[in-house]
Amino acid sequence: MTRRAPGTIAVVADPDGTARPAPASAGGPARRVAIVHRQTKPTLALAVGFALASAVAAVIPHRTGAWLPLHLFLVGGLLLAISGATQLFAVTWAAGNPGPGRLVAVQRGAIAGGATLLAVARELALPVGVVAVAGTSVLCGLLLLGVLLAGEVRSGSQRRFDPALAFYLAAVVSGTVGSILGIFLAAGHAGLRDAHLVLNLLGLVGLVIAGTLPFFVATETRMKTSRRATAAAQVATLAWLVLGVGVAAGASATGAPRVFVAAGLVVYAVGLLQLLSLLPLPGAKQLRWAGPRVLQLAAGVVWWVAACAAAAGSVVTRGLAWPEHLVLVLVVPGFAQILVGSLAYLAPVLRGGGHERLTAGFAITRSWTSFVVANLAGVALAVSWTGAAIALIAVWALDSAWRAARLVTA
Repeated sequence: MTRRAPGTIAVVADPDGTARPAPASAGGPARRVAIVHRQTKPTLALAVGFALASAVAAVIPHRTGAWLPLHLFLVGGLLLAISGATQLFAVTWAAGNPGPGRLVAVQRGAIAGGATLLAVARELALPVGVVAVAGTSVLCGLLLLGVLLAGEVRSGSQRRFDPALAFYLAAVVSGTVGSILGIFLAAGHAGLRDAHLVLNLLGLVGLVIAGTLPFFVATETRMKTSRRATAAAQVATLAWLVLGVGVAAGASATGAPRVFVAAGLVVYAVGLLQLLSLLPLPGAKQLRWAGPRVLQLAAGVVWWVAACAAAAGSVVTRGLAWPEHLVLVLVVPGFAQILVGSLAYLAPVLRGGGHERLTAGFAITRSWTSFVVANLAGVALAVSWTGAAIALIAVWALDSAWRAARLVTA
């Protein structure tokens, strides 16, 4: 019989979508949650390590410019965070069974190993075959994630989480195609760049976040999920986003007239606005409790929408949908800020140890510094003040590392 490790606290899902501590007598559900907590901890720890490594890569001299920190963060940090968090949510919110421990470890290792090899291969200009091996490893990790999530959600007793699974599986498909294009891109097919970006950023990363936010915002703010977030409304949002990704990526890859790329990005932005209508609206009490955590989620989504709108304008006026500064705007104040705001909640929960320890953990991760410097860095990137942006990202990384160390050692 599997037992909950001493000093941990299990979190299970209420029917309204919020999280609560599981009582010690919760039996099977508590054991399942304890198992997925143990599986998630090393995955998110690796994700934090890659994210901090990307910040270091942004400030030290190297050969591949913005490519290295971006891929360390996206392939290593964000994809590992997605792997751990989505499986955690599938077990806790859908009341599903955790995946086999060995398969979870293999999935984690495939992503981490592939991300590491990819960074080394590109930085040292190793043969394209090595890049292909790294990309194949990441691809296998993605496919395994899809298998694990399908099993965890379908074994669950809460069917209200099924639309999120649809988002996750669509994201896996998008990321699979995007990873294949990335291998061709490394082989010299430069015309696939924008399609690769759209499939991996707006498809893989974006669809996972979009499928999670209606539940996670409610959890972070201790509210019920919005009544507007019906299964039909979530599926409609998914349809808008998938259509936008498909049109923008397909038009970019085939060299179609730029208006089709712009149209796809506009459709995607409409899908994001539809997503915003599904989120609960916190009041003053919820905002005081959640503080900068939930504000970082909100600000990240705003930057996300703005980057898509700017990319649509850029492809019409300049013929390039994603110039480097727009990619950085999408990733740094957008996705990175959403990640940090999410980990500020998840890390204390996974540390566990009872209500007092949980409260102390939330106090440690409550960082107004993180919120302010993240958005200032976004402004600096938007106007191409690279030096100021790097300095602000360094402050953000130091603040995050200090708080992570306090959380582990306290």
